[in-house]
Amino acid sequence: MKKIITLSCLFFFLVTRSQVFSGASGPILNNGQVTFFPIVVSGVTPAQIDSTFGLEQVCFSISHANVAELDLFLVSPAGTFIQLNSGSSSQGGTDFLNTCLDSKPGTSITTGAAPYTGTFRPIGYLGRFNKGQPANGTWNLIVFDQNTSVNSGVLLSCSIQFGTAPSKPVVFRSSNLPIVFVNTSQVIGETKIMATMGIVDNGANRNYVTDGWNAYNGKAEINVRGSSSSGFEKKSYTFETHDGANNKIKVPILGMPKEEDWILSSSYADKTLLRNNLTCELFRGMGHYAPRHRNVELVVNGEYFGVYSLFEKIKRDSNRVNIQKLGKNDNVFPDVTGGYIIQIDRPNEPGWYSQFPGNSPGGMKFFYQYIYPKDTSITAQQKNYIQTYMNDFESVMNSSSYADPNTGYPQYIDMTSFIDFFIINELSKNVDASRLSTFLYKHNIANGGKLHIGPVWDYDIAWHNCIWGDSPNSTNWGYWASSDLFPAPTWWIKFMQDPQFVAQLACRWNYLRSNVLSITNINNIIDAEANLLGEAQQRNFTQWPVLGAFIYCNPQNQVGANYATEIADLKNWITNRITWMDANINAPCAIGIEESNIVSELSIYPNPMQYSTTFDMKLEKKSDVSLCITDVVGKEVARFMSTNVNQGSSKIVFEKNQIQAGVYLYQLEVNNAVKTGKIVIQ
Repeated sequence: MKKIITLSCLFFFLVTRSQVFSGASGPILNNGQVTFFPIVVSGVTPAQIDSTFGLEQVCFSISHANVAELDLFLVSPAGTFIQLNSGSSSQGGTDFLNTCLDSKPGTSITTGAAPYTGTFRPIGYLGRFNKGQPANGTWNLIVFDQNTSVNSGVLLSCSIQFGTAPSKPVVFRSSNLPIVFVNTSQVIGETKIMATMGIVDNGANRNYVTDGWNAYNGKAEINVRGSSSSGFEKKSYTFETHDGANNKIKVPILGMPKEEDWILSSSYADKTLLRNNLTCELFRGMGHYAPRHRNVELVVNGEYFGVYSLFEKIKRDSNRVNIQKLGKNDNVFPDVTGGYIIQIDRPNEPGWYSQFPGNSPGGMKFFYQYIYPKDTSITAQQKNYIQTYMNDFESVMNSSSYADPNTGYPQYIDMTSFIDFFIINELSKNVDASRLSTFLYKHNIANGGKLHIGPVWDYDIAWHNCIWGDSPNSTNWGYWASSDLFPAPTWWIKFMQDPQFVAQLACRWNYLRSNVLSITNINNIIDAEANLLGEAQQRNFTQWPVLGAFIYCNPQNQVGANYATEIADLKNWITNRITWMDANINAPCAIGIEESNIVSELSIYPNPMQYSTTFDMKLEKKSDVSLCITDVVGKEVARFMSTNVNQGSSKIVFEKNQIQAGVYLYQLEVNNAVKTGKIVIQ
């Protein structure tokens, strides 16, 4: 009996032993600086915390008039940061009162109500601490008041508790996705640092963390990227591949053409993890370059970092934005005319302001950044040329004769790219459309010389993923949205007042709705991405527990939310949005090659084809000509661009190459007039 009592006591000790350590209290700085409140821990055994005995919860009380101003973090003696609360993602209100945070399933702190009394799930995952880190030492509760000199606050108390019911760390052993490894000797921040990088990709076979680095094994220079997204706990990164001597080196990665510049996009606020991927797939299907991507899982310094999309970075390259190279000596006409890449974005990089106000109640102007050539290499003559070109285009757009076919905007822009950009941004109701992360590029005059808009970039808060203004609604036009902070150009308002633009928009929309932008095709893309991510997303949302939490600026209902409900919400919203656009792009489609009187003859032979077919046409005047071949769901398989084709007979030869037998669609564009049809490959 004595032995039984002893064992029972031991069991009682094991299941009940928990240790609580209290920290400092005091005023919270309100001057733009963070406040550290140390919590000294000693005597914890075992000294290393793990999934058996580890950190269970953190508790605190704070007196503050508006807790929506406060960001809270916990940092361990080993230096691991966990975000506990994001003020911008909270419901706000007065005070935290006896608030405890525990990463086991429960109500997210973001959906609680002031004074947040009781136990909630933090934004970050406490299980990240419980992976063999030391318990003893100085922990710190960090409080940051976002609004300086507005409301002052006081930390009344704080404590952390260790016990036998900790949140378990994510155990990552293998994946159906490629695995990217980054090892550094310092924390990755906004300043570039050198790292060792490896990628495991076994093709159709499973990838294990113990496998050799067979898809890349070398160095990389890496840093945090993004503006507002850089404040998220799960960061996005830019990296450049380097050789052993630390020189940039172009390499092919995961089947994408070789280059040196790449992006690891976290999609932290996008709980489908696929909005950027979807946008790029659709824009590419519409016949334009969009960054290629591969879904991967990331490990940084041995810690699992979750699901990422590895994207091509937008830059001048024959396999990316395929414009002419512009050197330091290309300073006079015609060499100075291109190519260029610029971006409408924040004024945090070198560039210039538009000469006209954007769509802004206060008359604010938007800002152009130099992308190619970079600000460090562009010459004064090149700056003058591209600024003058944009000024001339804007002046025309602000004139009464802006739509004149001979002297108006058609002389400056590639109409198809602007129409397609309008379509993808309106379809996604992208709140940042044309005001942030908006790229434009211009060819040399020998290659047409016109301004194109695109490629698409940064759509993680599009497609019903932002609560600002009217963007959550599936109705109404998005281009009317105004802003004093980052205004969009007023071009779109003027375009939509031009009957010619509206008529071409209607033709293009009707064509795309029959293939690329059919609801079936869009849902197929979403399903394919979601199925591919089905396993990995579970690990991702354990490490970053944002499902069921409001992450600024999500509009979705978070009560009971999971990955399936996020996918369903996206599909349902897109269906409603397309229905509204079908009803509101109602101009007659009265434009076609036959009506334009540009092509007097057109023949396609042979069709069906075995090895090649020829598009033989006769042009009545010098014209811009392009030919796109897609499969029946709108995925591009070939594209031919021949700008400024002379009057008279012209031929485009389409060769089968590696394309499989089947039925395909062609889209022939001549001066933005469109003709479509079928090609059969035997």
